[in-house]
Amino acid sequence: MDVTAAAHHGPGWRPRPGRQEDDLAPGGAWAPLRVSRDCDPLTDVALHLPPAALLTAGPPDALQHLERIDHDALRRDLDGLAGAYRALGVTVHELPAPAPPGGNPYRGANAVYARDLLWMTRAGAVIPRMASSVRAGEELQAHRLCARLGVPVARTIGADGLFEGADAAWLRPDLVAVGLGVRTNGAGARQVEDEARAQGARVLRLSVPPGVQHLLGVLQVLDADLLAARTSLLRPGEVRHLRDLGFTVLDVPESDEVRTRLAFNFVTVAPRAVLLPDGCPDTAALLARHGVECAARVPIPELAKGAGGPACATGILARTSQD
Repeated sequence: MDVTAAAHHGPGWRPRPGRQEDDLAPGGAWAPLRVSRDCDPLTDVALHLPPAALLTAGPPDALQHLERIDHDALRRDLDGLAGAYRALGVTVHELPAPAPPGGNPYRGANAVYARDLLWMTRAGAVIPRMASSVRAGEELQAHRLCARLGVPVARTIGADGLFEGADAAWLRPDLVAVGLGVRTNGAGARQVEDEARAQGARVLRLSVPPGVQHLLGVLQVLDADLLAARTSLLRPGEVRHLRDLGFTVLDVPESDEVRTRLAFNFVTVAPRAVLLPDGCPDTAALLARHGVECAARVPIPELAKGAGGPACATGILARTSQD
C-alpha cells in the first residue's frame, strides 16, 4: 500500500473546506436554494395539484377538507397563483406526484398544501413528519422534489417527533420561531432546534392556539423588524417577548376577512410586500398603513375548501438573502 497516495490521505489529499451552507452558494455542490429570513425576496416556490381521484377518495372530513374540492376549479386557483408568482419573477416548481397509497388511501390528497412538506434553511431542507395519518407519506414527495432539484436534506424529522413546515419561521438569520400545537410536538421541536442551533440560530417556542392549524396562521414575517400577528389569539406574554426582541408587532384583528376569507394566509414576497388572497380590502388597507404593499391578489375559492390559502399552498424553496 502506497501511504503517500492521495487515496490513503497522503500529500495529495485535499480536505473539504467550509460548511454545508457554503455548498449551496452559486457554483457549489448543491442547488443554491435556501432561506435565512422569511421576509427576504422570494425566488423559488413549489406548487402541487393532486390527482383528481384523490380529491374524491373519501368524504371531505375524512380527507381533512371542509368541503368537496373540485379538481378543475382547484387547477384554476393554482394556475392563478402560479401566474402571479411568475409575474413577480418567482420561479415555480412542481411537487412530484404522490407515490402509490400503500396503507393510506388518502395519501397525497392534501399535498396541495405544500408549505407543510418542507422547511428550508441555509443548509438545505428539513423534511417533516406529518402529524395526521391522513397526510402520512406525503413526506416522500418532498424528498423526491429535493432530489430532483439538487437540494440537500439537512434533516428528516424522525422517532416520535411531529413537525410540519408551516410551524417554523425564520424571524432573523439567528432566530427561528417554532409553533407547538397539534401539528408539531415537543420531540419534533427539539429536532428543529438542533438543526437551527447547528446553523447558528436559536429557537423561540410559541404556542399555536386551539383551532389554528399552524404558527403560520397567527404569525407572519413582513420585514426585518416587522411582524404581523393575530395578537388576540396569542399568549400576551409571547407577544410582549416578540416586542422585547425588537420587533414591531402589527396587530391583525379578528374579522370576517381573516376568519372566512383567509386574509392572514398571505405570502411575503419581499420586505413589506405580500401576495394576498382576493377579496380582503380591509386587510390590504391595514397592511398599507404600515407601509406593506399588496404586490398581488389571487382568488382562492377552491383552495379554501381544504382549509388553506395561498400561503398554505406555497412551498417556500428559496429567498435571496439581504444580509
